[in-house]
Amino acid sequence: MDKQLYDEITHRFAWDGFSFQVPRDWNLSEYSLQRDISWVRMEDDNAVRLEMEWTRSRRPISMERMRKKFSAVAKSLTAAGAEAQSVEDLPDGWSAFLYSLLDGKHLLAAFRVVPGSDLFCLLKIHFELASRREPPRILRRIASTFQLHEQEVVPWELFDIHFMLNHDFRLLATSFQAGRQLMIFEWRLRKFHLWFFSLADMVLREKSMEAWCANFLNGYKEIRGPKFTAGEQPGVIFSRHRWHYPLGHMDEIVRMCFRYRAHCRHLVAKNQIALWVFQYRIGVDLDKLALDVTPSD
Repeated sequence: MDKQLYDEITHRFAWDGFSFQVPRDWNLSEYSLQRDISWVRMEDDNAVRLEMEWTRSRRPISMERMRKKFSAVAKSLTAAGAEAQSVEDLPDGWSAFLYSLLDGKHLLAAFRVVPGSDLFCLLKIHFELASRREPPRILRRIASTFQLHEQEVVPWELFDIHFMLNHDFRLLATSFQAGRQLMIFEWRLRKFHLWFFSLADMVLREKSMEAWCANFLNGYKEIRGPKFTAGEQPGVIFSRHRWHYPLGHMDEIVRMCFRYRAHCRHLVAKNQIALWVFQYRIGVDLDKLALDVTPSD
């Protein structure tokens, strides 16, 4: 299958400093980001399709330890009567086995260990109805497009949102709703909210983008310290402290972050509005953010 056709039937998933291509109808359904072991789950319209867990280590990763972890997965499958077949022709650092179950289902288990890399990842890919050729084909696409993003600014890409952010910002929470995607990050107690709203054309029929976003923020209960107002310049949203928090809101006092920078942008090509609020301490913190909601990469 040529690259152009692959690009039409797949999309890139970028998350926590890595990215790879998956079938277009596979999307994030659950996740957990931890210091030791993190994981994500992806589903299509019918079932779980991919589970991935990964860990990063400052010390060299023990190949033997990782193989034992993989063997534990394999043992549970073979005990259930699965037939195992090695998957060949994978990029360097990847190993995988296809397990065909008695009921016709397949599970592909793969892991990636590259000497010198601090990342180990284990993938389980589920197939309800598929030929034996399909699982290896999808894994090869994932493995051949797998990238580690070790630069200062890294991509995040999921659903229909795409942005770049400094890699030091760690994801705290998300709220993925129809037409409204929210991701909350933190860096040294500085807090960063980022929204993407769909159907921007409908929003902009009634009032300016800046006025609509300021009104939305004033109704958002998780940011209580400031009151937001629309600026006259495109995308500008001003903030000032509410009179009933003269010394700052409790969240501001705990974080020692009393300043806010809010901005919005109309992403015409996607018919979206991007809105972000950065709660920070000093002016140089703004440079750390390095946000780009319309990256070319």
